[in-house]
Amino acid sequence: MKSLFLTLLLCVATIGVQSQNITVAEPEFSDETLLLTSDSTGIKLPRENASINTKASASMYLFEIGKIKSRVTLQGKESSAQVPHTPVIRLIVKAQDNNTDPHSFINIFKFDLKKSERRIQISETGTFSGSKKNSLAKIDYQAEKYGESSYLLTIQDLAEGEYGISLGDPNSLSGKNQLKITTFGITD
Repeated sequence: MKSLFLTLLLCVATIGVQSQNITVAEPEFSDETLLLTSDSTGIKLPRENASINTKASASMYLFEIGKIKSRVTLQGKESSAQVPHTPVIRLIVKAQDNNTDPHSFINIFKFDLKKSERRIQISETGTFSGSKKNSLAKIDYQAEKYGESSYLLTIQDLAEGEYGISLGDPNSLSGKNQLKITTFGITD
């Protein structure tokens, strides 16, 4: 038990030291995200317009038995921001302030690739199975305050693929950002 505690303490201390070496300026505007390429440089990630598509199975139309699925969809097979695989991905996300737990409004998820689009299922309703709501918070990350109003997010071992970041507004329930997704891709 004591060795587990010491290991966790060392991990937390290492993360704190890593963030102290970062000299990248905060993004200029709220809702912007930088992907760090080093301790002193980062690239601004694109924000794409998403759509919500709902599709019913054929049996739902014919017999009123089946499932209806809703998905968030982005056009195109990949984000314009592609980075090579590294063991650790670091992001700086600017918010209105950094007083709220970022896990409550920043969700990172991996897209499924279908034909010429990226998508993730957000809900499913079935005649007999009821309703399921899928959470976009699929990828775990560590977070800490960065600068005046940003967060430094650290993600371990992301596999090759396309990823999205949805940003809610922690100070309002307006939902103004729900159809804007920040994107990036990891290549081998």
